[in-house]
Order: sequence, then structure tokens, then C-alpha cells
Amino acid sequence: MEWFAIALSTFLTFLAPVNFIGDQVIANQIRQRVHKVEDLSVRVDNAPNYQLIQGKIQRVRLASRGLEIVPSLRIQQVQLETDPIDVDLQALRENRNLPGLRQALRQPLQGAAELVLTEADVNKALQNATVKERLQKQIDQRVPADVPRFQLLSAQVDFLPDDRLGINLELGQQLEPNAELEKLAITIETGISIQNGDRLILVDPSAILNGRRINTNILNSIIGSFSDNLSLKRLENRGITARILRYDITADEFSFSAFGSIAPEKEQKNAPKTVD
Repeated sequence: MEWFAIALSTFLTFLAPVNFIGDQVIANQIRQRVHKVEDLSVRVDNAPNYQLIQGKIQRVRLASRGLEIVPSLRIQQVQLETDPIDVDLQALRENRNLPGLRQALRQPLQGAAELVLTEADVNKALQNATVKERLQKQIDQRVPADVPRFQLLSAQVDFLPDDRLGINLELGQQLEPNAELEKLAITIETGISIQNGDRLILVDPSAILNGRRINTNILNSIIGSFSDNLSLKRLENRGITARILRYDITADEFSFSAFGSIAPEKEQKNAPKTVD
């Protein structure tokens, strides 16, 4: 989410009067600041235009194909549409991250997005060093300290019919100092369901470890702790509300639509505390 806030903050600064000549100019500015994009269109609705000086925008619509904000992380299609925006552009230029964006907002920033990811692009992303490092951290956090460390050697996904997902992992574990890595091949298949729009639930999962099926009770115990990290409610502590509206998995693509809202910093501070 941090990278999205930076991208969104940068995009909003393009709308300053010194840059505002037309939608195509804004699209060109975006092209210059992302690693690659194959096709891009931008539409900014604002009447009267003088409100732009004050950071007020009626609506922004963006559609792209083949978008790579950073190398190896490609999104096949993105469509984004915002509600009215009211932001302090000068403050935003000084701090282009999530806290800076929230401090610059005068009202919640809301919008809906539709994304399409291909199996090939996801698997390419899984070879990215930054992505592998984050996955490794997730593995390290779930392994007891007294157990020899599991090293992520490779990861691959398979998009399957009936909204199911396959995950193939190869892990290495060094049981003794200077010994060769013991390799573990793990194949996981699971369905995916959305609960209350903010949590992904793994449905009817199965897993095979080095050719042997993992006991269902053990697997459910592992997945139970993992599922907690699939809740979008975890973002609310950072002023972000996100809901998944729909999703679809085919043999080649994973598509989904979502709604999101970023609260101004002052609104979050004054919001009443809730008890779960």
C-alpha cells in the first residue's frame, strides 16, 4: 500500500496549474515516472478550472495496460476512478508518502479500481529480489526460533478453474552447519472466498510435501494463522479502508475490483476508538 500512496501522491502533484495543460500532458508525465506502460489514458474532470489551483478536482479516471511501476511488477490492466478530491498540493509536494498524503488531504480520498493480473506476470514478479525478500520475511516470522531456517528457493502460482489457486514452493533447510540444503517441495491448491468484503478466506485447501499429502488438521492450523494476514482491516490502523467487491480466476488471469478510502490525518486522530 505504501507504493500505491507514493504513486498516487506523485500523480496528484501533476495536477498543479504549472503542469496542467491537458489530459495528454498528465499521461505523458506519468509515463516518464513509471518503469513502463504499454497503453495509458487519463481524464480529469474539473469545472471551473480555477478550482484546480486550490487542489479541488471533481473526478479522475485512469485506464492503463501493461503498467510496470517498478521493473518486473507488471499489471495487465488497471482502471481507476475517484470521487471528488480536495488536497493541499503544496503540502503534498513536500512529502510524497502515505503520511504526507493523509496530512495533505482536506477530505477522504475515495475511489474504485479494477485490476487484471496474468499468471505469467505474477510468476515473473515472484522472481523479483524485493518480492522474494518479503516472502522470506513472512516465512521467517512463522518458523520458531529453535528450528533451522527455511530458505525460499523458488515460488510459482497456477491460476486454476473454479476460482482456485495453485502455489508451488521449493524451500531449503540446512539441518547441520556446512551441510547441503535439504530441499522441500510444497504444492498447495485452494479456493478463495471473500468474507465481508475485507477478508480473503482459503476454501477447501490441500497440500503435498515431497510427494506426501499433509494432514488436513495440520494444514488448517497453519492456514488459520496465515489467514489473519489476509484481512484488509489491518490497513485501518493506517487510515485506509479497503473492500474487495468481486474477483474472478481463470486459467490465465486473476481479476478483481475494489473500493478504497484514505482518511485525512486529522480525521483519523479525532475518530472515536472502537472495540473489536
